Amino acid sequence: MKIALISDIHSNIEALTTTLAYLDDAGVDQIICLGDIVGYGADPNPCCELIRERCDVTLMGNHDAAVIGQMNTDYYYDAARDAIRWTRQVMSPENFQWLYSLPYSHVISNAAFFHSAPLRPSGFYYVVETKDAQAHTPIFDRLRPWNFVGHSHLTQCFLLTDRRAKDVTGKTLKVKEGQKLIINVGSVGQPRDRDARLCFGIFDSEEETFEYVRLPYDIASTAKKITDAGLDSKFAKRLFIGH
Repeated sequence: MKIALISDIHSNIEALTTTLAYLDDAGVDQIICLGDIVGYGADPNPCCELIRERCDVTLMGNHDAAVIGQMNTDYYYDAARDAIRWTRQVMSPENFQWLYSLPYSHVISNAAFFHSAPLRPSGFYYVVETKDAQAHTPIFDRLRPWNFVGHSHLTQCFLLTDRRAKDVTGKTLKVKEGQKLIINVGSVGQPRDRDARLCFGIFDSEEETFEYVRLPYDIASTAKKITDAGLDSKFAKRLFIGH
């Protein structure tokens, strides 16, 4: 089964529609969204509605949780907190209720899917350094061979054994006996790996392969909507540099 893995849309409808148009011709069997549909951007309702229509599974992200009041917004810096308040005000009742219904994880036979660190999905911890992956060795037996996350907006991969972890970003990804992977699928709507193109991944659960897909999209339109909505201009500016 070919599964498209999208994450961190952040109310960016231009990036999302570009992604889905590509997937229409990519021969995928499922689309799983790893969360953070909203936040930062100016199109939370269109993004929610399109994700509801097109994704087979959608998970709860930290911005989703913050918008519906399930997360303390003191965690966020001022501009992000203002964006959460703005999103809360413009969300339709239907989309607000749908966000409430989202789970924190999803599991299939050889893979598991989370927004953030598998160690505690509702805690929204990052996996951005080897030590973050290393923290998962005590739960090694509970992990699937392939574990997919979002949250950091980066494209990183870590290989685990029951004793140690190492960064294997950019290398061919294979899981041998006694090994497991934690893979960040990148961000559709707010990439932060210094590549402005949107990013997502495709996992083949039968062949056990994973690949990233990068695509250009209409950043200028997205950025203009952000500033026109009165949201912080740096949310728009960072789109052009992917950081």
